[in-house]
Amino acid sequence: MPVRYICKNCGYELYRFERVGQDFYGVRMPSEIISLLGGKCPRCGHPLGVPALDDIRIRLRVRWANKHG
Repeated sequence: MPVRYICKNCGYELYRFERVGQDFYGVRMPSEIISLLGGKCPRCGHPLGVPALDDIRIRLRVRWANKHG
């Protein structure tokens, strides 16, 4: 299951972590993403901030085999 950081304002995907071994650093913290992008969304220029707990969503992916038995 990927970890995605999304701009609250425009919905642009700021960062995506797909799997272990993707890069040397692993899953980046929100503060690292903000720093890498200069504190603003590259698409809309909206200031980025650290998400509150209400901003974090966890969704489960249902695999076809599990769903159809």
